[in-house]
Amino acid sequence: KFIMKQKTIFFLPIILFLFSCESSSISLVKTGVMEICDFTVGEMVDSYFSDPVWEEIIGDDDGRTYVNVSGGMTYNEEPVNALLQFKIRDDMFQVNALEIDGEGMGELLILGLLNNMCDEAF
Repeated sequence: KFIMKQKTIFFLPIILFLFSCESSSISLVKTGVMEICDFTVGEMVDSYFSDPVWEEIIGDDDGRTYVNVSGGMTYNEEPVNALLQFKIRDDMFQVNALEIDGEGMGELLILGLLNNMCDEAF
């Protein structure tokens, strides 16, 4: 019985480690702070998107690393699916794109969304 307990205790940290891993690029964005807001991007996303999903991808055309976060939100008083994309460069990131229900949005809308997300995180 004692040997079985040791195995269980040994495997528990490994299981917890496997479920808590996320890419360093995702961590960089989640814990990063943008010039327009004192809150982390992760706090902004958690306060604004419903069921956010984070994903790291490598661009087919340029080979760069990108971090996408997608989730539900309200736009023009309607529920929509949003995808916010960040471009990674070394230990820095910048917003690269925003899609709402699969349609690309312009820079003014991106800035407005980020400001709203910051206000909501407050």
